[in-house]
Amino acid sequence: MIKLLKYDWKRSNDGILSTLAIFIILEAAFSITGLTRNWDEGLITAFSIFGYVMVFILLFIHCCRTYERNIKSYSRRLLPLHPINGIGAAILLGWIIMLLVLIIAAIHIAIFIAFSDMDIQYFKEHISLENGAVFGMVISYIWMYTSFMLSILCSITVARSFRVKHSTWIGIVFFFGVQSIASWLTYQLFDQKEGMMGIVSVNVPQSNSGSVTFGSSFNVDFLFGPFLLDLAFTLGYLFLMIYLLKKKVEI
Repeated sequence: MIKLLKYDWKRSNDGILSTLAIFIILEAAFSITGLTRNWDEGLITAFSIFGYVMVFILLFIHCCRTYERNIKSYSRRLLPLHPINGIGAAILLGWIIMLLVLIIAAIHIAIFIAFSDMDIQYFKEHISLENGAVFGMVISYIWMYTSFMLSILCSITVARSFRVKHSTWIGIVFFFGVQSIASWLTYQLFDQKEGMMGIVSVNVPQSNSGSVTFGSSFNVDFLFGPFLLDLAFTLGYLFLMIYLLKKKVEI
């Protein structure tokens, strides 16, 4: 798996790193221009967030296209490796992309706060994090990102299992169909009130203070409810991909 990841990274790093380099230059130019010309900081923040979302989507698509090329590659399919290795390499590449974008965002936020007039005290007074909240958010984000990525990769695998024109639409229908079924089952079977994946609680007081408290809340009911259902669908994606890569997807 690691060797496949190294190969994918070696083949893709030029595109990934050049995209990030151009993005950093554009973000730096935009932020510096906005601060020196006294633009509204809320506007600068909004456009910066939009930029991060767009570059992340572009790199995520690049990662998915790398996986798609690999499952159709003659040399890759001849390797005596279990399909789980290729799937794992694609997921690890997706994690690397996510980590790179988050590191750039963290550095950008620190520099922007240091040179702007943004009042951080407001956030400190109205947003509080209890013990374990940050850890719970990180675990929740990693799980949701991984589960979503598996659903996308599975849809690509399903689409490439049909040797017909416009098979991409089969994958699209599969993705939205399964997501709709999963959401419907979660709504019908469980009364989900916890934030994130049930290990992060969000407390908003009844008063109009505007404060929000994030805390750690390992809800056992959630772990035996929506989380298990989500886990079942995620494992279903994985096993379906392995089956299709072994039996159905042709080179």
